[in-house]
Amino acid sequence: MNKKLVGAAVAGAAVVAVVVVLVASSGGEPAAAPPPASTAAAPPAQQAKETYGSPAQPGSETGGFGIEIPVPAGWAVTHDKDHASYRQGDLLLETDRVPIAQEDALSGLQAIAKASPNPGTVTKHDDVGGNDAAEWDFTFVRDGVVRQVEVVGVGFGDALITIRYEAPQPTFPAHLNVLTDALEVSSAG
Repeated sequence: MNKKLVGAAVAGAAVVAVVVVLVASSGGEPAAAPPPASTAAAPPAQQAKETYGSPAQPGSETGGFGIEIPVPAGWAVTHDKDHASYRQGDLLLETDRVPIAQEDALSGLQAIAKASPNPGTVTKHDDVGGNDAAEWDFTFVRDGVVRQVEVVGVGFGDALITIRYEAPQPTFPAHLNVLTDALEVSSAG
């Protein structure tokens, strides 16, 4: 008998034996095959919240108010006063409360950009969480890598809340959902 034919018969018998064991152990139905492994990176889970509040005004019958910014759970996080940084590999999401006198979010973000070595462009942005907003886009080079940055400034009382997303330029668009998710700002308090 042909060795290839014998080998195929032995392999076929082994497969039938495994199926019989699986059917017998599962109560009659063959076990479902596990789903194929995905090669695409899963989007970051947006489960944590970064909260910026405003104290109650003297004589007010209600407490203060605030905003909550969805941030990636599971990313490395550091806090320094009102500044929070969330990192995963080359991706960075930062939130900050900037005490700046501004007429609106646009003028506040323009003042910050003007003081920066990376002026870029500052434009009006759609309102974020019902608050006036502006957008600042720029690039810079770190360690020979061009990094793209988008900062959204949200007017909040006597401060400007900034939400900054930064990544290497080639991967920036692929992870823009990090910023999009963070802009789903909600009221707190």
